Amino acid sequence: MSLSARRAAAPSPSSRSRASRHPRPPAQSTSPSAPGLNRLDSRTFLRGVVDRVQDGTRAEDPPFHAIAWSHMAQIWSGNKQLHYEAWIRERLGVIELGLHFEADALTNARLLAAFRAREKTIHRALGADVRIETWDKGWARVWEPVALANLDLTFLELVGDRVSAYVSALEPLLRAEVPADAPWSEPKRRP
Repeated sequence: MSLSARRAAAPSPSSRSRASRHPRPPAQSTSPSAPGLNRLDSRTFLRGVVDRVQDGTRAEDPPFHAIAWSHMAQIWSGNKQLHYEAWIRERLGVIELGLHFEADALTNARLLAAFRAREKTIHRALGADVRIETWDKGWARVWEPVALANLDLTFLELVGDRVSAYVSALEPLLRAEVPADAPWSEPKRRP
């Protein structure tokens, strides 16, 4: 390779900071004074939340399906449109947790009414910060915003445990109140 080709391919000294000229060894610290070192990428974080929720379900709970993207995870049993969700909203500085009704407008309205009728019971189980409300596109949800923190194992445990609490408190109510004409099918249990 000619000298001019090598110069063209190499970054100019002015395009690199002095610190980047000398690569640093990977960080080994787990010190709380360096929280960014333990940060998980969002997809790994959300997959960990799903795993924690699924590991925490009781033997009598139905098996759950789940999917995790880079910004959102959904967990459901009988109908994907009626799912638990953890949604990272970085611009708002929160992660939204809750049960979403994203089926047809009539099913969503019936479930919203049933859950609002049991609002005191839901607040006793999950706390006063839980909101039961209509949302976008005729959807509804039972949810709460949680301040977004460093996506580390400690926050993963907190979020996973909170979604598990939603499943424990709301799944029996959802199963009791889902309209008979709403699609519902149970996933098969693994042997």
